[in-house]
Amino acid sequence: MVKHLNCVWLLAIHFFCVNCMLWPNIDQRYHANQRPQCDVRAQLDSGWVCGSIRSAEEGVQYASFRGIPYAQQPLGQLRFKELQPLKPWNGVLETIEEGPICPQYDEIYGRMGQPTAMSEACIYANVHVPFNEYTSYNQTANYLPILVFIHGGGFQIGSSGSDIHGPEYLMSKGVIVITFNHRLNVFGYLSLNSTKIPGNNGLRDAITLLKWVQRNARVFGGDPDNVTLGGQSCGAVAAHLLSLSKASEGLFKRLILMSGVATAGFYTTSPSYTQMVAQMFLGNVGINSTDADEIHDQLVQMPLEKIMEANRIVQFKTGVISFAPVEESELTGVSRILDDDPANLIKQGRGKDLPMIIGSTTKECEFFKNRIIYLDLIGLIKENPSVALPVNMSYSVSAKKSFDLYQMISDRYFQGNLTVENYLPYCADSFFIYPAIKVAEWRASLGGAPVYRYEFNFDSTFNVVKFTLMLHYSEGSAHVEDMTFVFRTNSMMGADEKSFPPRTRDDLMKSWMTSFVVNFMRCSQPVCDGEVNWPSTDAQQLKLPAD
Repeated sequence: MVKHLNCVWLLAIHFFCVNCMLWPNIDQRYHANQRPQCDVRAQLDSGWVCGSIRSAEEGVQYASFRGIPYAQQPLGQLRFKELQPLKPWNGVLETIEEGPICPQYDEIYGRMGQPTAMSEACIYANVHVPFNEYTSYNQTANYLPILVFIHGGGFQIGSSGSDIHGPEYLMSKGVIVITFNHRLNVFGYLSLNSTKIPGNNGLRDAITLLKWVQRNARVFGGDPDNVTLGGQSCGAVAAHLLSLSKASEGLFKRLILMSGVATAGFYTTSPSYTQMVAQMFLGNVGINSTDADEIHDQLVQMPLEKIMEANRIVQFKTGVISFAPVEESELTGVSRILDDDPANLIKQGRGKDLPMIIGSTTKECEFFKNRIIYLDLIGLIKENPSVALPVNMSYSVSAKKSFDLYQMISDRYFQGNLTVENYLPYCADSFFIYPAIKVAEWRASLGGAPVYRYEFNFDSTFNVVKFTLMLHYSEGSAHVEDMTFVFRTNSMMGADEKSFPPRTRDDLMKSWMTSFVVNFMRCSQPVCDGEVNWPSTDAQQLKLPAD
């Protein structure tokens, strides 16, 4: 029996459509001529691609290749398998539009997310390069640092699109930006602990992409030995988990984690939790078999609509995080991604030689306020106090310990009167901020590469998050806000604008955020010139009274 379901309940996801918008398949994007006649071209290890020249800020132009397949699409018998290598194509592949997003339900990003299509054939990357430093046209240019960024969305939703992850702010900084789609929810993280459905396929997709970058970086003018892996929210969790995995060694040099670490309180890698979610899902699709191979054979034949309806039900019952990364057993023929609890791996020193920036915002959970109200999370906690606990804690303690912990939380945050307003600071601390501080402390105590911390707190003139989600907090910064000063939210700001507004406070913050990101990509420090002192984390300074 399951003790309780308490994945924070920050959102309910209702929207889904199958191929609801048309997008040309890969065959329709081929051209017969062997050498492309287009704005900008590149010859990858799998064939020629044809991109476009786009405008960023202050007249800067950049080469943009969108919708590049980086592996075979996981269709049919490949639905739950590790991605297979691409078969080389003849002719030229148009890569001027982003590929479809992976199947999902989304009611979290609202108008911020404006995908063009949705399909299981979603394994695509987007590569953006400053045009004046693109080596195909500037033979004297040096190879550029590369930022590979993993999108957020609770492992259930999201995409790499420029609607949210517009590269424009970074294109004047002399770096390459790569975003990519990867399998999500049931397709990315269903685990039967078997060779055919091992789990963690979303993380394996990311490793496949990183290997693709290693093979093709120089084609775009990028330095394969200078890759920074970044992510936001669960994208940051994924990036951090990859840094703890032996399977990704040598694929990147440093980490930028925005509002997420491997030990974040909003999910758990517990195999027992993963098993519970799998059983719930299989029950909802009407599979009663306990044989993993038989289950696989039924699932690869099952219509997408039926799978996604069961996925919707499971997500609603469990909350934000249903299908998620899991600690794996050794399976023959399967690359093992996560071989222990993330906290143990960090303390053992995995990834300690990778410089790291860990960021958070002051009011992370304001982002989820509307969903908290809609789902009556406060009422759920009053009925079952253990729902308030961090998910990774609730699956490792007894019922009595769970109750005692809730009493401590209530005394500190709620003062006997739980409300939405006093729940939000607790939510931010327990699920985001405290885990970030603990990871920084653990890493600093190991004596490896430096770890830098930032806390984002800025009252912007045009707040994309407030505007999109119709939020009204008076001060502080919510989840996602820091990312909007690194990536342009084109869905809200107009993707085709060629002129940009005069410099404002927001522009200055954008300049500051992008500068420290790019500095870190170049010299593994937020400040390279030494004029400003940004000290790395000192483990002793981060000791909390509760420690």
